Amino acid sequence: MIRIKKSRFVASIIATVVATALIMCGIGYGLMTFGGVTLVNKKEYTENEKIAEKYEKLYKLQTLIENTYLWDVDEDEQMDNVYKALVDSLGDKYSAYYNVKETKKLTEYLSGTFAGVGIVFSQSKEDPTRYNVGRVIEDSPADSAGIKAGDVITAVDGKKYSDSEKIVAALRGELGSRVKVTFERDGEIKTAKLVRGTIEDPSVGATVINKKYGYILISSFDKGTEKQFEEALNKMENKNLKGVIIDLRGNGGGVAEAGINIADMLLPEAVITKTVDKNGKEQVYNSDGECTKMKYVVLVNGDSASTSEILAGAIKENNGGALVGTKTFGKGIIQTMEILKDQSSIKLTTMEYLSPKGKHIHNKGITPDYVVKQPKNSKTDLQLKKAISLLK
Repeated sequence: MIRIKKSRFVASIIATVVATALIMCGIGYGLMTFGGVTLVNKKEYTENEKIAEKYEKLYKLQTLIENTYLWDVDEDEQMDNVYKALVDSLGDKYSAYYNVKETKKLTEYLSGTFAGVGIVFSQSKEDPTRYNVGRVIEDSPADSAGIKAGDVITAVDGKKYSDSEKIVAALRGELGSRVKVTFERDGEIKTAKLVRGTIEDPSVGATVINKKYGYILISSFDKGTEKQFEEALNKMENKNLKGVIIDLRGNGGGVAEAGINIADMLLPEAVITKTVDKNGKEQVYNSDGECTKMKYVVLVNGDSASTSEILAGAIKENNGGALVGTKTFGKGIIQTMEILKDQSSIKLTTMEYLSPKGKHIHNKGITPDYVVKQPKNSKTDLQLKKAISLLK
């Protein structure tokens, strides 16, 4: 197995492998062969020559390994490591390459039904290898093992992760397979050995508080979140309630489109968010004139990130409802995921999103209208209490 130690070595590896294959195999670029002689126009020949010169070293190294390395090499594993090193060389913790197995796990997770342990968590801002447990799904393997909200995950199967989606993939796996979760509680390190089970976790939960106030929790934004939220909101609108509380605390984000569409349900005609790519191209997302007439308050905290901040920023700057809690995480960038031909995938940071007024959110976060800190050991949810007071 090849080990990549220098990130510079792997710059543009994907293009290298493809281009080298084209040149060495004589495929593509409109080549024509007559009587054993291949003809190509000058422009294409020059392009081929430049590519061959630029990536000659990679081809040479691969050939040396194949022909002279003492032990057999798993070529698929070798190339997976090359692709991972390429993306890692960007120095962006939000960009990643996923092999076929990892891509399958991630796709299942985004669908809302998967084999896992039932932990909802968010990445620590201070230490990206630590993950704060915000919620444990009832009757899940994690719940049965005694893992609780407030615990901090430090490792999965003995390995630390700084990429939140990679630790998600590590916790998920084949139904009935085992996984070891290391976590910290009140300074004490604990270990739980879990058997993965089928997790069916709606990303939206709804209830009524004191027969007067609606409460909708959005734990994440996945493919089904928009529909679940719409159904919950419609039920609230049909009740004689004073208002609804929308809880985004601990919501680390997910599918941006879901957050934008939920903002559309809550806001009259207005700008929801703006995205800007590397070329400065701007895309503006607007809401239409139709929206709920219910009064609402939104709860956020330091673990509300990404799509949660799109929604929170849109509501704050369009005066849709009061924000209560603490300053949000500050992840104002969007990743685009592309499934490759062999069913592996690449996730790249491709855009920055801005607030409706064009303010940068990345590494800054959103400050609520009412800053209310929640003491760790408090038995009273002070943020929820404040939200209820604003609906009276």
